[in-house]
Amino acid sequence: MTWTLIFSILTFYGILIAVNIPAPFIGLDFDSGETPKLWYAPPGFVIPIVWFILFTLLGIGRYNLIQSEFNNYQWWLFGLALLCATYAYYTLGFAKLTNISALWFGLIGNIVVILFAAFVVYKLLPISKPAALLTIPVIVWTAFASLIVIGEMKIEKLI
Repeated sequence: MTWTLIFSILTFYGILIAVNIPAPFIGLDFDSGETPKLWYAPPGFVIPIVWFILFTLLGIGRYNLIQSEFNNYQWWLFGLALLCATYAYYTLGFAKLTNISALWFGLIGNIVVILFAAFVVYKLLPISKPAALLTIPVIVWTAFASLIVIGEMKIEKLI
């Protein structure tokens, strides 16, 4: 029981780390040392900590699905994790390819994450209420991140 939980959490950590290892090597690098432009934006070092917490919750959600014998539904959580983990690629990567501000891709990506996470909650709720509830913080954090992106877009006069 305990090993299954630990393995579930470590699997989601593995996704987060493995997907992001190549990013700096292909020129996709966030300015984490930059002072936040908005009073409500957290310092850069907080963001990876939050994502590790969120991926821990997704791992616990997977564990709940396995315990309730609905193994097929764990793939919704893996899909959400992959979508979240690839953020650098569909923001900075597309910005680099198109010369359009990464903020636009960040906002669109955040909306997609929120909608997909809400769909995952909808799919999991009848199967495993704990797994569904453990997915909701992804929606909350991504909505908060979207407010930051919108605020930065206003500062840069993109909207």
